[in-house]
Amino acid sequence: MKTPAGSASAAVLRPRRGARTPWLDHHALFSRFRIGTRLAAMMVLAGLVAVLLAASGIRGLADANESLHMVYEGRMKPVRTLGQISHLMLANQHQLQIALGQTATGAGPSAITLDPQLALKASEAIERNVHTIDRLWDEYASGPLSAQERTLAARFATRRNQYLEQAVSPVLDALRTLNYQDTRRLATGARTLYERASPDIQALVDLQFEMAHAAYAAGVQRYNKTRWMAVNALLASMAVLTVLGVMLIRSIVQPLQAVKQVFQHISDGKLDSAIEVRGHDEISQLLIALREMQAKLGANEKAIHHLAYYDPLTNLPNRRLLKECIQAALAASNRDDHHRALLLLDLDNFKTINDTLGHELGDAFLMDTAQRLRHAVQAPHFVARIGGDEFVVLVDRLPADEAAALEQVNLLADQLLAAVAGPCLLAGQWHHGSASIGICLFRHHNATIKDLLKRADAAMYQAKNAGRNNHCLFDPAMQAQLETRTALEAALRTAVARGQMELHFQVQVNGAMQATGAEVLLRWNHPTHGPVPPAQFIPIAEASGLIHSIGAWVLQRACAQLKAWDGQAHTRHLELAVNVSAQQFRHPDFVAQVCDALDRAGANPGLLVLELTESLVLHDIADTVQKMLALRRHGVRFALDDFGTGYSSLSHLKQLPLHHLKVDGCFVRDIVTDPSDAVIVQTIIGMARNLGLCVIAEGVEAEAQRQVLLDLQCPVYQGYLFSRPLPLAQFEQWLGMHCAATSAACPPPVSPTPIPQATP
Repeated sequence: MKTPAGSASAAVLRPRRGARTPWLDHHALFSRFRIGTRLAAMMVLAGLVAVLLAASGIRGLADANESLHMVYEGRMKPVRTLGQISHLMLANQHQLQIALGQTATGAGPSAITLDPQLALKASEAIERNVHTIDRLWDEYASGPLSAQERTLAARFATRRNQYLEQAVSPVLDALRTLNYQDTRRLATGARTLYERASPDIQALVDLQFEMAHAAYAAGVQRYNKTRWMAVNALLASMAVLTVLGVMLIRSIVQPLQAVKQVFQHISDGKLDSAIEVRGHDEISQLLIALREMQAKLGANEKAIHHLAYYDPLTNLPNRRLLKECIQAALAASNRDDHHRALLLLDLDNFKTINDTLGHELGDAFLMDTAQRLRHAVQAPHFVARIGGDEFVVLVDRLPADEAAALEQVNLLADQLLAAVAGPCLLAGQWHHGSASIGICLFRHHNATIKDLLKRADAAMYQAKNAGRNNHCLFDPAMQAQLETRTALEAALRTAVARGQMELHFQVQVNGAMQATGAEVLLRWNHPTHGPVPPAQFIPIAEASGLIHSIGAWVLQRACAQLKAWDGQAHTRHLELAVNVSAQQFRHPDFVAQVCDALDRAGANPGLLVLELTESLVLHDIADTVQKMLALRRHGVRFALDDFGTGYSSLSHLKQLPLHHLKVDGCFVRDIVTDPSDAVIVQTIIGMARNLGLCVIAEGVEAEAQRQVLLDLQCPVYQGYLFSRPLPLAQFEQWLGMHCAATSAACPPPVSPTPIPQATP
């Protein structure tokens, strides 16, 4: 049931020395921290990666924005400024053309003058443009310029100064004086200077566009680089998080699988599997708790096994372990020729010890007996207690020769009887026990466990019937009886339902030969076995528990018959006596069962007489009196059967609410020739009369017997002298032929005694 330490099952939980388990190293690292701490660290790490990625993205956007801002502020603004300067210079040329286009004609060519308003307006516009050009150029020139820009700017500045000094300033003076010719000449010069300066400013604009393109390309490159870094960082972080996640999962899952395997080993009964704990996390704590629980289970395994396989009182093996050992012996008997034997030992009169000394001393006697048997039975033999006062000895490896085997078994049985018979001190007194032993030999697996126990049980009862304190060997005749009993028990279960049961009636008469009642006797007519005697099937019914259903059926039929007789004048006074078995009477629902039968049939309870034996009523006197009084209140009467043959006790007898005493036939048989029997019967009749009870003498078979009983004033008789037990039809026919219709009954008692109440 156990797996040795270091076995294959243990190797799953603890690696072999020198072997490397991939997850073990990181598990040792991870398991130093609690699972919650690990998960929190993973969440923090994932959050940190997310923050870094977000920061990288923000930085990339910032770089792209900076690049665009650089293109816009650093390059596009100067482009606009230079474009405005070029546009203003061109606008000045347009203003001059407008002023020259509106003239006043005089007497000669020299008399052509400019229009004053247009000239003034053009001069003002040119002057504003010049101021704007100066301001824009100052703004541009004051900004950060590259070396190439400074060279182009210096050249444009020179041409611009020439344009302003040599063309614009003179033109303004000519416009103010309205001198057409000067204005025209100067406008031509201004155009020439403008055309010279225009390529320079266009070169500056082109340079700005080139630099803007370069800045934009640098920004795109920076953006692409940032995006590449972000993507690679994302992929790297995902890979790192995946690896860490897998390591974390394995650090949790694999120990849990080890825990599962431990539970499987524990459920399989392997309580020595090695459990190695590496770390301080929750799973490690669970493994520690499992290891402690496994240690406790291992320590308690023997106790659990002992509780399952050993009797708690005597510490002997119990029925369960006995069956396993018998099964092993049967299996071994297939492989050799040795005989083996089963001895069933039942203590004689153990119930008397329990009833007289109490169950505590009865248990002490059982423990003492078990100790004696343990010393008497040596290995390889085996002794067990299977319940109550029954013990079984399994004898192993007897000789192959049957006579020699039987000789050894008989010797062992004698030793067992001697061991049980030894003195035992109980409550200050020495007690000597005895036992009856049934012996069953077997070999070559010629029976089942059930068969062996049944055979030994049958032989044990044979030993008891032979006088007790003896042993008996099972033989084929007992097997036949056992098989017959088994077949009868199976048939008995359906006998009532199949209509095989029948009630017979034996008449009871008074001194005037008038019928006063009858006793119901149960008969079984089996279609195969024929009539089965009550002495054969009643014990089977009691042993199998069928007596309850059969007894209930008899009560119902008897009550129904009382109701049927109530309608006829010559039978309505007849009492009907029904025998009640001990098991039936002790059933908790017996009172309700009787009342239900009476109510269903509508019979007169006063005509129903229940016959009880002395051993039944004295078993539990308090319970007996309670049930009898309960039925007596319903009108049911009671008779004490076979009076004088048991352990009669007058102190108990006076407590019982009886109506009849039945004198056993053993006293009536020799009442004519044996004066002692006559005295006994006379004493019983006198005692009954004084107690207010009616006496019925059983077994009256001769007229001389009836005459003696009549002289002794016995009021009622029953026996073959009057009639054998008859089926209902023949019984009613006998009544019609031999008895006159009368209501005569048992004579009233001389001094009636009130029914006593139950004593607690």
